[in-house]
Amino acid sequence: MYHRLHHKIMHLVRLLQLLKIRKCTFLFIIFTSFCLMVILISRSSNLFDEDREIKLRKIDELIKTQASSLACKQPNLPVNSPEMMKFVHSVPKIDCSKAGDDWVKCVGSVCSIQENANIKYGPIKCTFADVIRLDDFKNVHGEPQEASTYTLRKSDVVHVSCESSTKKWIATLTGIRKDEIVWNGANWDNLPPNALKMDVLMFGFDSLSRNTFIRKLPKSYEYLTEELEGDVLKGYNIVGDGTPQALIPILTGKTELELPDTRKRIKNTKFVNSYPFIWNDYKDAGYVTAFLEDVPELGTFTYRLNGFDEPPTDHYMRPYYLENYKGRSRWPKLCTGEIPRHKVMLNTIRDIFAVYKTKPKFLFGFHGELSHDDYNLIGVADDDLLEFLKELNESGALNNSILILMADHGHRFAEIRNTVQGKQEERLPFFSFTFPRWFKEKHADIYENFRNNIDRLTTPFDVHATLKAVLNPRNVGVADISQRAVSLFSRIPEARSCAHAYIEPHWCACLDWHEIPTTDPIVERLGETLLDTINKITSDYRQLCEPLVIANFQWVTKMSPNNNLLRFNKNADLDGFVADLSANMNVKNDMYQLKVMMKPGNSLFEASITHNLNTDTMQLKLGDISRINMYGRQARCIENDLPQLRKYCYCRDDIKWRQYVSYQFLDAEMTLGRIVCCEVKCIQKTVLSVLKSDM
Repeated sequence: MYHRLHHKIMHLVRLLQLLKIRKCTFLFIIFTSFCLMVILISRSSNLFDEDREIKLRKIDELIKTQASSLACKQPNLPVNSPEMMKFVHSVPKIDCSKAGDDWVKCVGSVCSIQENANIKYGPIKCTFADVIRLDDFKNVHGEPQEASTYTLRKSDVVHVSCESSTKKWIATLTGIRKDEIVWNGANWDNLPPNALKMDVLMFGFDSLSRNTFIRKLPKSYEYLTEELEGDVLKGYNIVGDGTPQALIPILTGKTELELPDTRKRIKNTKFVNSYPFIWNDYKDAGYVTAFLEDVPELGTFTYRLNGFDEPPTDHYMRPYYLENYKGRSRWPKLCTGEIPRHKVMLNTIRDIFAVYKTKPKFLFGFHGELSHDDYNLIGVADDDLLEFLKELNESGALNNSILILMADHGHRFAEIRNTVQGKQEERLPFFSFTFPRWFKEKHADIYENFRNNIDRLTTPFDVHATLKAVLNPRNVGVADISQRAVSLFSRIPEARSCAHAYIEPHWCACLDWHEIPTTDPIVERLGETLLDTINKITSDYRQLCEPLVIANFQWVTKMSPNNNLLRFNKNADLDGFVADLSANMNVKNDMYQLKVMMKPGNSLFEASITHNLNTDTMQLKLGDISRINMYGRQARCIENDLPQLRKYCYCRDDIKWRQYVSYQFLDAEMTLGRIVCCEVKCIQKTVLSVLKSDM
């Protein structure tokens, strides 16, 4: 990137020299402008770092005043809708054959040279060096030891370097060491007397809606629901935007705003260990704990947050993925040695169950590489996930386990999300629970409640309450929906709404969505509200960011409760088959969502705007605006120092360059006359083409 930018600048220098501009003057102008920009940006490092309590109060007020208090009606979203299926296609399987066979493999806590490698390449010598975690961003290597078989003791991760007389082989491998302290501290007898005494295995994918899981992982879905008799939550609704806002409530029972500040960009904030993670409760109860997450460059707790100062669980895969990330280039795409990368985490889960077979276990695994940036790629994992589920089942690992197969949210940055159904699916991720048959019989009351809740509105807060209830089941009657978090082992009333569940209106999928023609007079007012809000955000940085204008409206939808739901009063017969639709409810607010393209830059924005019908005013919060296409380098002038502005700012750099060069051309025209003017216009076209090529 820097090489290309340097090339462009030097090319412009040569062109400008044709107009008698001295190079030293030109460089002085560039240097001065850069220094001025740095000074201006440095003065505003805390932009938008509004007091967290104020933000929390605003969310509370929004939910109290605008979130629907009507019983949730789940949208009908056909899996094979033509609107959605046109985006679905198959992708080739991952091919790791070019990597050749692995010379060394780790199974459980033992890593050994493979016999077939000795036969194929002759006598092999290998050294093993433990990979030791310093913090969430750096590892160090221990002293290399030569061996044919190596037992993991100091770390779950080892750097292996092998050579024969003709070839070398290097890899980072991972297994599960048998930690004696962990082993001795884990015991079923330590659990509370009324605990369910079951292992808990949570395994999640990034960006998979319930329908996407069915479309792209059909074999696994069929095995999960039919053979394992797993239960899929059809009303599971997200409560915020992105992975942290999906996982933090599951793992802590709170929103990020309710927890200690752990953001990187704010000075003197805490590490994420300060959160009350559910795995700490399980550790205290005598469980072995593990947290596994791939894609270290985009980690849930390390990308925007400070990460952990100490390992959060007994076994923690981040050191492996950090080390593996450095060596990806030596393997075929999406491979680690002879296997696809996604299988490493599946194998690790298998190893944990093998090493700690007799001990209580709590595992949380989260895989993002295949599904975070691609809608269809996750399909390559269907056979492997199916095999993984079969192995767990046939090995007996699921005989005493609660298996939670889940996702954080639906797909966000994709063409499919830009449809109305795609937008709804984003808010309805895949979430399932699988219980052993004996559990369903022994705890029939709990399981009956759970089955009742499959079609009810449920949230990440409820999952956390359920994980708590595994250790201490109580309140297994009718759930108190005045509480935002209710255990799924209690019976959730049909009357539960997004307001009850603490879901902001723009994340609530319970409402019906009606398309509005872009010619409707209300659309212009909505557009003006959105445009004014975005331009106000960047108004203090107008020297850096160009004001935006609306290019076109992609679509507008009006969210409102189903008309029959508004009119529903009670059942008209004893059996509940006939509805009494005599109620008369007035809607005070209309909620609109719109997708708008803005220029310059062809940026796409979606926003939720409330129209107060009593006062005829529009209400829009900054948090209700989403940038849904990649901004790339459009925000390069502020991306490091003002990251909060990235999705709203189109840098004026290119426009300033055009203006600057144009002034020089004008001066040249006046000085050199008509003949030079013609030549200058030619040069101007060349300069502008260079600038356009870099946009």
